[in-house]
Order: sequence, then C-alpha cells, then structure tokens
Amino acid sequence: MKFLHTADLHLDSAFCGAGPLAADVRREAQRSLLKRIFACAQEEACDMILMAGDIFDTVFVTPETARLFIGLCRDFGAPIVISPGNHDPYADGGFWSSAALPSNVFVFSAPELQIFDFPELEVSVAGYAFTSPALQKNPLTDAAINRDSTERHLLLCAHADIDVPMSRYAPATLGDITRHGFDYAALGHVHIARAFRNDVRYCGFPEGRGFDEEGDGQVLTVTLDGGACTVKEHVLSRIRYVRTEISADGAATAEDTLDMIKTEISKYSDKPTHLRIELCGTLCEDALPDLAACERELGAGLASLEITSSVLALPDGAYLEKDVTLKGELYRTLRPKLLSDDLSERRIALRALRIGLAAIEGKSFTDGGRAE
Repeated sequence: MKFLHTADLHLDSAFCGAGPLAADVRREAQRSLLKRIFACAQEEACDMILMAGDIFDTVFVTPETARLFIGLCRDFGAPIVISPGNHDPYADGGFWSSAALPSNVFVFSAPELQIFDFPELEVSVAGYAFTSPALQKNPLTDAAINRDSTERHLLLCAHADIDVPMSRYAPATLGDITRHGFDYAALGHVHIARAFRNDVRYCGFPEGRGFDEEGDGQVLTVTLDGGACTVKEHVLSRIRYVRTEISADGAATAEDTLDMIKTEISKYSDKPTHLRIELCGTLCEDALPDLAACERELGAGLASLEITSSVLALPDGAYLEKDVTLKGELYRTLRPKLLSDDLSERRIALRALRIGLAAIEGKSFTDGGRAE
C-alpha cells in the first residue's frame, strides 16, 4: 500500500508582519499549496493520506480554507487520517470537533492512543490528538495496541517531540516507536525533515513561511510492500527562504564584491526566493559597495533581497604602515610574517591581523562561517 505523509502546513497563518492585503495573498498561496498536496496524492495513486498535525495554524479556520479542505478530502475519497497538533488541537468548537467532515476523514480526538482499522487496505493507523496547546505526557508510554489482525501493516500518525523528555509537545521516544512495532511512523511538529530511520520520519514543512523554514519544502509518499519501506520526497513549494554567507576576502574593488553578490543571486533563479545574504571577511575600505543600492538594483528577480555586512573594512597597507595607533603597531609587528616566503606563515599572520583589528574595533571576526 502507498500513502502520503504531510504535516505542519499551518494554514490560515496570521502573517502579522505582512500587512492585511499581503497576509491575504499569503494565505491564498497556502490554500494553493494544499491543492498541490492533494493533487500529488492523486497523481501518485496513494491509498491514504496521513496528516501529522498543525494542518491549521489555529483552532478556528476561515470559511474559505474550511470549504477547500472539506472539498479536497471529499474528492480524494480514500481514507485521510489526522492527528491534531498543538496549533490545531481537537477542542470544543474548533474545526476538528465541529466541522462536517466527509466520511473518509478519520480524526483522532483524545490524548490517549487510539487506532483506526482499514481492513480493505490491510492497515491500521494509531495516533492521538492534542486537545490543548500542550500535551506534556507521552501518549505511547503505557499504551497497549489491539488490532484486528497482526498481518496488517501498523502505522503511527503523530504530532510529537521525539527524544526530548522535558518537551510540552508529546515527548515520545524512539524506543516507544520501536517497542510498538510500527511499520512506519509519520511524524509532525519538527519543521525540518528528519529520518530517525527509514521508517520513522518527520516530513518537515511543505512550504516555508519565513527564514526559520529554509529551503524547499516537501511531502513524502511511502510505499509498504511486505517488509520493505520505500520513501519518496516531493518538492511542492513554489517559494523558498534562503540565508547564505559570502566571504568577501579577495575582492579588490566594489565591483569585485558586487560580482560576488550577483553570482550568489544567480543560483536562485529557478523559483521565487526570499534571499538573505550576509557579507563577511575582510575588505579594503573602498571595496564595500552601497548595500542598500544593491538590494534595490539586484532584487528584481527575487521575492525579496536583504544584504547585511559583518565585514572588517581595512585601510590599505600603506596607511597602516604610518598609522600611529594600535592598529599600525599591530600591522608593523606582523608585517615581516605577512611578507614571508612561507605560505602557511603568511596565512597565519593575515588571520592574526584580521582578528586583532576586529578586536580593536570591538567587532566579532568571522572567517568561513566561524566566529572568533
């Protein structure tokens, strides 16, 4: 059998910082993502969909999103199993408890482990629900699973914080999952895709909403064939958020630095990208371009562009040679090693100069992503 595993869509997010009109646009984009997820399940001929929590960002869902969700579920026809999470708990008056969901939608409704059996698919799905924004107990600890047939596949659909004992969000353990013998554990809550094993996975976010959700989002399709478990990733996101760092070492002019920035931007031309670039390293004072102008001139092909700088801007050597301050003294002390025939010695001396000048200016020194 084959199923789609998704979680953490956070539909109807507030997007408070975007302004009312932009927030509406972004919520509509989320609804478009939901359509693509169901289309993927159809195209992949999935027998089932597992939704491991935080499908919505709130207990109360907008009418537009509710209508779309219910319609997509009805059109899919095959079973859809949902484990409500901490953002969309199963609560009185909330969507999961009050919506007129189609008969093919199965929603866990209690913090204790429950099970749905699907004899026609030879599978049983275990799970539980958050009934408030926190679930501090481990729902798997004392649970006993009774299923109609031991020959069926046994799946877990759960919103959980695996191997984080003090978590407020269903602190289950990998040992619990192993002990119960699940053929696959479809997990939600952690937004970064992670496989504890091939058959125990966080699917990650399907489409980023900010720089805390970097890169391309995804959903998973999982095929169970006897004892084999095959997982396939599907990138359905149409936008992404990326943070990157550029070392400006070696740039002799502002044009050189600008070319470095352009080269980095060119890597993200395949889809709308919110790009945040951090310039680091060491530059001559006149080799740092106007970053605000760069954002205006180079951001046209991106969803957004931010360029910040932690570079150490140095005066040239001729200036430092005559400088009467501590900077000049440091440079003159290191100069013989900076001119050494030994490449390794020159590199060490240059790094020492950069660290020292940064310290004098009260700045952190960054070198290839390392902070001193």
